[in-house]
Amino acid sequence: MKILSLNQIKKIDQYCIDNEDISSIELMERAAKSCFYWIMNHFQPIHKVIILAGNGKNGGDGLALTRMLYQHGVDITVYILYISNHLSTEFIINKNKIFKYGIELKTINEGDPFPFLNRNSILIDAIFGIGLNRSINKYWRSFFHFINDKKFTSVISIDIPSGIFMEKNKEDEDLEVIIKADHTLTFQVPKLPLFFPDYADYVGKWNLLNIGWKDQYINNIPVKNFYLDKKCIRSIYKKRKKFSHKGNYGHGLLIGGHYGMIGSMVLSAKGSFRIGIGKLCVYVPRCGYSIIQTIIPEAIVKTDLRDNFISHIPNDIPVNAIGIGMGMGKNPITAYALESFFINQNNNKETHLVIDADAINILSDKLNILNFIPENTILTPHPKEFRRLNGPWKNDYQKLDKLKIFAQKHTFYIVLKGAHTVIATPNGDLYFNSTGNPGMSTAGSGDVLTGMITGLLAQGYSPKESCLMGVYLHGLSGDLASIELNEESIIAGDILNYIGKSYQEIKK
Repeated sequence: MKILSLNQIKKIDQYCIDNEDISSIELMERAAKSCFYWIMNHFQPIHKVIILAGNGKNGGDGLALTRMLYQHGVDITVYILYISNHLSTEFIINKNKIFKYGIELKTINEGDPFPFLNRNSILIDAIFGIGLNRSINKYWRSFFHFINDKKFTSVISIDIPSGIFMEKNKEDEDLEVIIKADHTLTFQVPKLPLFFPDYADYVGKWNLLNIGWKDQYINNIPVKNFYLDKKCIRSIYKKRKKFSHKGNYGHGLLIGGHYGMIGSMVLSAKGSFRIGIGKLCVYVPRCGYSIIQTIIPEAIVKTDLRDNFISHIPNDIPVNAIGIGMGMGKNPITAYALESFFINQNNNKETHLVIDADAINILSDKLNILNFIPENTILTPHPKEFRRLNGPWKNDYQKLDKLKIFAQKHTFYIVLKGAHTVIATPNGDLYFNSTGNPGMSTAGSGDVLTGMITGLLAQGYSPKESCLMGVYLHGLSGDLASIELNEESIIAGDILNYIGKSYQEIKK
């Protein structure tokens, strides 16, 4: 699913108006009606609703919603916030419609005393939406703080919480001057800020509402940001053939582990097998031999000469894909072995690489090695690892810029792990994942993911396909585990146990 910019959203709205012979007011009615149905389905009975409407288009949405709720018998109080001198046409028309129903419209102008607001109400934020393009002055900042301190029954933001800039952070943006929503009802396509950790406490749970855009409107618009959904994964998935054998599903190699961290390799190896790899070799220090051989009898086990850490990494094992770094540690001898491995691997165009965990941390200390790593290699850092690798950032917009630049500069795929894991491709595209939950914030979860991606590469999926499918199925496995268990009790082994069911989900 495409993630559109502000200008692209405006263009599609206009295209919809021009080609369906409807007015902007009728399109706004669609948006308001979708919000109305969502609210009525999620909050019953509804006793009191307070709507804060700006005087732009988002305020027009709020006033149209006011009328629908009022007609349904909801006790509703409306405040119009005159933050700007400009009144949108849609706002004026919907305001006039409100008058016909005898609904009282209260107003708040700059400098007015803050009104009494009943906390036992649902508050609907229709102040700015995606239209905010300048900083908020001192009075309105104080008003937003006043709203956030109230602790209403629930707070619902229309399209995007007011106070968030749709396109980029301002230098002086105050994250606390944003309406703190419990639910965000956004229209037709996801908005980029919904995926940012910076805004997690303000967006709440966001919901995508259909307002009748036709696919043909969206399909012809070029974008660089995408929302990874089941439809995309279903188009990637390759069904197994009846007369296939293990040789058809690839041979992989996992390299890593040190004394006390062999479990990382166990989890990665199981991830590779559960995702469908045909054959797998695991290379560990000698202390890991009996562990791997006992727990994963399906794997071929090769060991280093050292007992407790890796001192040499072979380049002569013929495989389709290699995953490296899980539980490896940063022993100087291991770091030298990794550097030698990458230099020798530089001319190997046949074997795809996945670099994770301590291998990334070693790279952070030896950035010159990046020049030897083959194109289309996959890196799977979490945010702290990426920060060590590529430097700090001021905000999430800058983080994405750095992610894109790094992936393009080195021709890598970067899987930046976290809520809505984001995948950066060498051509500058970003894919935000739709699956996963906080219960997956547990030791070993990333090791499972690396094993899954390596297993998909070995089976013949491209690096891009392996990243998209691996990340999505990994998150979906965690979601399925959370349904039967709960987020607090999920461990990495639970994610492994639900990979099969996640495959079943995408086949439905």
